[in-house]
Amino acid sequence: MGNFTIDLEKIEKVLKENNFKYFPLKTATAEEFYIAVGMAKKNNEYGAFVTQRTVEEYSQMPFLFLTVDGTAGIAVTSDNNIVSIFNGGEQRGVLKTLIPVAIECGGNKLDNYDSDKLSGMYELYGMNPISQVEFDEKFAPEDWNYERDGKPNIVFWIHNGDDAEHVILNFGNYDVDWENVKTFSTYEEAEKYRDCKILAG
Repeated sequence: MGNFTIDLEKIEKVLKENNFKYFPLKTATAEEFYIAVGMAKKNNEYGAFVTQRTVEEYSQMPFLFLTVDGTAGIAVTSDNNIVSIFNGGEQRGVLKTLIPVAIECGGNKLDNYDSDKLSGMYELYGMNPISQVEFDEKFAPEDWNYERDGKPNIVFWIHNGDDAEHVILNFGNYDVDWENVKTFSTYEEAEKYRDCKILAG
């Protein structure tokens, strides 16, 4: 279970001062989080875009957050990777709470299937695309909708380093450079390149 060590009241205050709705959160056990992700994947037609980790994997993550009703959530791994971002309910704007909270927890990277909606969303929070790999059917989710969603690349991102408060204040005003995104032949190579960029500062 994640340790509730961040100042959620500060994030709530900044969100409300900037006319964003704050969604109250709770920490979750690995089992609770796993079940919530599974339910969200079933209830959302785009559930294949969300990767459900195992209970064991979630148990090793220091931060697991769910909305109070359990229909949306986010996790941060011990190496600061933001994973399993999901919204299986009707809450519009819930990510404006979840992503700044993940950043406050130290989250500084993530990856996603490159849909206009998802990638466009992460750009709003100061994420920068660094590397990518082509879609590989061998590793595709079993429920992937090829007719609707095609075969998008997987994009790897690094956060620009702003704290959660400044991410909220600057929401939607970040410049994003897609010209220098490097393409690799495997997921592992693209991930390693992104992580080396983080280490290099």
